[in-house]
Amino acid sequence: MQPNDVSIIIPAHQAGWMLHSCLEAVAGLIPPPGEVIIVVDGANKDIRKCVEGFGFDFIGLDSSPGVSAARNTGAKRAKGSILAFLDSDVQPKSDFILSIITVMTNHPEANAAFGSYDAHPASRGIVSRYRNLLHHYTHQSSPGMAQTFWAGCGVCHAEAFQEIGGFDEQYRKPSIEDIELGYRLRAARYDIILDPSWQVCHLKKWRLNDLIVTDLMRRAYPWSLLLLQNRNIENNLNVDHRSRASAILCILALAGLVSAFYFPTSLIFSTIALLVVILLNRRFYLFLMDNIGWGGTIAAIPLHLLYFVVAITGFMMACATFLIKPPVRKY
Repeated sequence: MQPNDVSIIIPAHQAGWMLHSCLEAVAGLIPPPGEVIIVVDGANKDIRKCVEGFGFDFIGLDSSPGVSAARNTGAKRAKGSILAFLDSDVQPKSDFILSIITVMTNHPEANAAFGSYDAHPASRGIVSRYRNLLHHYTHQSSPGMAQTFWAGCGVCHAEAFQEIGGFDEQYRKPSIEDIELGYRLRAARYDIILDPSWQVCHLKKWRLNDLIVTDLMRRAYPWSLLLLQNRNIENNLNVDHRSRASAILCILALAGLVSAFYFPTSLIFSTIALLVVILLNRRFYLFLMDNIGWGGTIAAIPLHLLYFVVAITGFMMACATFLIKPPVRKY
């Protein structure tokens, strides 16, 4: 495999410092890829100016068909045998292309691979640092064969990508379109590798409402629907046994707190449930302490408990939807 075999595809919706930083990092890759294709989801003259300033290929989709359609359009234009997908809010390291070649060479059985965010996000707020470190820790703890895919920093053989039909274009906004793609790759018996050494810097600033709304409506709910639809709840990444147990215990603890207005002794049950959650996730909390200290960890634990409540809420919403109108199994 040669650097020229790699086509980088970046979907973009609006211009800004994150896109500029992303493209600046891509322009500095050593060695450079065979091509860089920026696909703009919607008419945006500012993005065109930004892209043309770096000399990258530009594709404009005035009708705003969504992020999945943008990636698919870029993949159809690409000439390389390896499609490298990057989000517009990440910065790859300068050896990104060499990393791709190394990962795919070391895993000749793999048709797709992905990495993770690094442990140093651009935003230093506690919500951003916690959310980024959660993603980093989850991916770092699950190396090897994967059941899903991540388009924030992931590659796929062009032939395999086209054979399964690319990203599902019903996902217009960033959601679980990459996870769903991964399931179809695995169903077609293509192997996916998670290589934790392959990392990018995340530039996005997370706010508390992002943590709730995004994780609920774009992650937990659609992902749960997908799992129920295909009867496949694997012990992997965010849906491993520990995470499922933690989510159930958090919702039980919350129920105990509510019932404490009528039955004060239920506070004991809630306390025990929360202590078990902390015990189950002790390694992650120790990891947080190493990266953001005691103060940051104490502030992050409630956010992590909220994450579990949002996850189980999304799952219950998906169960209700599934019971009312079961979707057709796809794989």
